[in-house]
Formats: sequence, C-alpha cells, structure tokens
Amino acid sequence: MTTTYERASLLIDSNDEDDLAALGYTQKLHRTMSPFTSFCLAFSMVSINTGVITLFSDPFNRVGGFGVLLWFLVIPFVSCIVLVYSHLSARIPVTGYAYQWSSRLVNKSYGWFTGWIAMISFMAGTAGTAAAIGSVFAPEIWANPTQVQALSISATIVVCAINIFGIKVASKINDVGAVVELLGTVVLMAGLIVGVFFVFGDSQGFGLLVDTTPASGEPLSLTTFALAMLLPVNVLLGWEGAADLAEETLDPRRAAAQAMIRAVAVSSIFGVGLFALLALAIPGPVADFLAHPENPVIAIVRLRFGNFATLLMLFVAFASIFACLIANMAVATRMIYALSRDKMLPGSKHLMGVNERTGTPVVAIIVVTAIAIVMNVANGGFVAAIYSMVGLTYLLTLVGAYIAHRGRRIPSAPIDAFGLGAWLVPTIGVGVLWTLVVIATFSIPDESHPGAFMTMFMLAIGATWWLLKLRGDLSTGRAGPPDLAPKKL
Repeated sequence: MTTTYERASLLIDSNDEDDLAALGYTQKLHRTMSPFTSFCLAFSMVSINTGVITLFSDPFNRVGGFGVLLWFLVIPFVSCIVLVYSHLSARIPVTGYAYQWSSRLVNKSYGWFTGWIAMISFMAGTAGTAAAIGSVFAPEIWANPTQVQALSISATIVVCAINIFGIKVASKINDVGAVVELLGTVVLMAGLIVGVFFVFGDSQGFGLLVDTTPASGEPLSLTTFALAMLLPVNVLLGWEGAADLAEETLDPRRAAAQAMIRAVAVSSIFGVGLFALLALAIPGPVADFLAHPENPVIAIVRLRFGNFATLLMLFVAFASIFACLIANMAVATRMIYALSRDKMLPGSKHLMGVNERTGTPVVAIIVVTAIAIVMNVANGGFVAAIYSMVGLTYLLTLVGAYIAHRGRRIPSAPIDAFGLGAWLVPTIGVGVLWTLVVIATFSIPDESHPGAFMTMFMLAIGATWWLLKLRGDLSTGRAGPPDLAPKKL
C-alpha cells in the first residue's frame, strides 16, 4: 500500500517524465530530489564555509578591512544572474542547464561552447574543492605537511565522494552536510556576536570596516580593489547546480528556481555575516595575526573559544567541504552526461551510459574523479585558473537569453513558476555588465594572466573539436539536442 506522499510523488514523477519527453528525452536518471534537497545541493555548491576558510586573508592583504563591505557590492550583481537563471530553469528544465538553454535559444554551436566551458569549470570546481580539504586539514594532521601529504588527503576524499550508488544516496549525504553547515554557521555566528560585543577585550572596532590599509603593505589601486572583490565572487558560485540536476528533481520548473534563489539569499546573509564577525574577532593588529602560518579562521576559533570549539569547527568545515565536493561531482558528471547524450563529446557512447539500478552515469563519474585527481597532482594554480572560466558561462548564457528574448524564442512556463516578466531585459543587462567586470578581473591583472591563458587554451581545445568534428555532426543532425518546438503551457 502506498502512502499519500508516495502517491503524490508518483503523480509528480509521471508529469515530470511527460514534460521531459516533450523536451525530447526519455527519463533515465532517477527523479528523487525534493525541493529541500535541491536547495541543499545549491547551498552546498556555494559552501560559504569553504570559501571563507580558504580565502579569508585575501581581502585584508589587498584592501584591509574594507574588504568586508565589498560583499554588499557583489551580492546584488550576483543576484541578477541568479534571477535570469531561475527564469530560464522554469522554462527549459533539462539536465545540462546552460548548454541546453543556449542550444535551444540561440543555436547548437553556441550551446556547445557554453556547455564546454561549464563542464570544464565544474570539473575544476571538483578538483579545487578537494584541494581545499587537503590545504585546510593537512596542517591538522602533520606539523609541517608536504605537498604530497596534502595531495594524498585530497585524492582520498575525492575517491570517498564518488556517488555511483545513485543520486538518492548522494543527496542524503549532501542534505546532512548542508544542515550541519547551516547549524554550525549559526552557532559560530551567535558565539562571535556575544564575544565581539560583550566578551572579547582586544577585538577590532567597527573602524576596521572602513580601514583601507592592506595587511600586505602593498599600495592600493583599482586593481587591488577588484581582486579583493573576488572573495565574495568566488564564494557565491555554484548555485546553478540545482538547475543542472533538473532531471533528478521533482517538479523542477518550480523547485530549481526556488532552490537557486534561496541558496544565494541564505548564503549571502550568512556569508557576509560570518566574514564580518570573524574580521571583528581578530585579536590584536590584523597584519600581525594574518602573518601566522595557521589558517586564520581556525586560529580565531581556537583563540576565542578553545580547543573543543576548534574541533567542532573542523567537523563543520569538513562536513561543509565534503558536501560541496559531492555536489560538484554530481553536477560535473551530469553536464558530461548531458553533452554525451547529444553526442557532443569524444567517447559519448560510453559517457552517456546510465546504470538502470542506480540511475547514475557511472563512466562519467569515474572520469570526473580521475580528472579531479590529475588536476590536483598537476596543480600550481592550474585549478583556480580553469575555475575562473565560470564567468564566461554566465556571460554566454545571459547574452543567449537576450538574443532569444529579442527573437521571441523563450518558451512559456506554468503560471505559478518563477518569471521576471518585463524585468528580464534590465536584469540581463546588469548581469552582462557585471560578468564583464568579473572576466576582466580574472584576466587583466598580472597575477590573473595564468587564468586568462588557461581559459584561452581550453577554449582552443573546444574550438578545435568543434571545427574538426562537431560542426559537421551538428549540421547533419548527428549531434545536438532534439529539434522541438517550444512547449506551450
């Protein structure tokens, strides 16, 4: 006998499968993700703890305590991109998100480059998250960890995060990680509020927030302000993973948009709050404190709350970063699956295979795992350089949405689904300007040149594959998404 909830889920699944069929695909991935799980995945992809713990010192070294206020500049612009993505996810709820949207709204070649960049970015995100675990936790195991020891932790965690047993198992682990991160962040922020305002005698005053003295001693410039802005930019990335797992989500037209908006709203509030409170809790001169080799966030918790609180902080940090890793792996493998299903990648026949029992693209998962390990071994800035390509994904998607809007090619959505209406074009415009600023920051400064060169290199690989093979396959219909008229709702 089925329960009322199970009967409702079966009905939703049936409607979702019909919806997917109307978009040209048969349901192969298992559709089990609830709206809450979709939110947890998007929140874990953002992972405020991962970003704040690994990048905390950077704004202080570049622009001083004023770096805290840069969050308030970044959040509104990021929100514009989120709103456009939510608008599109409600209209084309297919795994492969930006690749599918760009292919259907502009053309299949445009979709290829959008999907290629997104795929590379997510694979680098997987490798970068694993590297963060090594860099944060290796010093907690060894007094002076070597690069090999840090890499061994990263590689071990990547293997542990393999989710070949199905999205249901992976999402349950991710749910737990997201809840632990939320609760841990709330508790830490509450402790910091009490400490900063009532207990700590040597914490920073609010003058820190307008202090523009770089802890590094380097001079201020427009470039240093732009680079300092990259902490909140890098933290508020990845929320689009909820749209990429559309074919494993119940009622994705509504759930994905809600998940992305809520994840960014919650992450923005907690991110700026946590970063500001940690900054105010720094004991003594900021430059002297940041000069110590210990991770500054862990050092603040240890000095302010003791060793037991530090252990709890490390547990929350590990749960957060591990959940982020699982989410990144899931999203990266689904992008590979989406491209391979449309015969867009070399070896598509194998990469598109889905295990019937688990509903997972096993070969794609193994490939992402192997690439993440190789990227970490060959690191030296390699991962961060590739991850910077995500700004290009945003730009291409936003421009594609504008082109489609002008050509009246954006399909309709259910009446109660998210939509920007008349605000779509202005929101796209603000988002485009912002992505251009971010791309310039990831490209023009001297220290960003490796990222720019790596981006051009990866684009050249994608362009070469398109010229030699894919262009012909797309023109003859052997590759690319199905040619279907937009579904009227």
